[in-house]
Amino acid sequence: MNLIPSDSMILVIDIQEKFRPHIAEFADIESQVSTLLQGAKHLSIPTIVFEQYPKGLGHTAPTLLEFGFPVIEKTAFSAYHAEDCKEVIQSQQRDTIIVVGLESHICVQQTVNDLLADNFDVVVVADGICSRNPKHTEWALMQMQADGARFLALESILFQWLKSAKHEQFKAISALVK
Repeated sequence: MNLIPSDSMILVIDIQEKFRPHIAEFADIESQVSTLLQGAKHLSIPTIVFEQYPKGLGHTAPTLLEFGFPVIEKTAFSAYHAEDCKEVIQSQQRDTIIVVGLESHICVQQTVNDLLADNFDVVVVADGICSRNPKHTEWALMQMQADGARFLALESILFQWLKSAKHEQFKAISALVK
């Protein structure tokens, strides 16, 4: 099933500064998510950024806040259970939710499970999630796939949204991945 921009929404989960020294892939994930958010801006895809207990874990990486997407604080591990989140997501009337963030085996996985339980088509950006322990990401990916989530690479998502080089945003999106 191909992705359609008008049916997609993005959730960015807990890419917070306190994780930076503990996650070897943090800078790579930050870069991938930044590219995704630039694509979202070009294609007008609604996006929500979540922060897990920012008082203790700090705020989202500043490069990801530059896009001006709304930020929701949460204490529940699942972003879907953050205050008013369920209603905000449902009000967008999008069937496909794209998920990126940290940590794969905790907040990402619980969010994905809750979205699947509410019958969303969930796409995890395979090169846009990680955990402190890489094995935890591997195991979380296996479990999320078994539960019904799909996995795509960032570039696959961007170009599925475009469908063709004739898309009006093709040059802008292509420039993001060069």
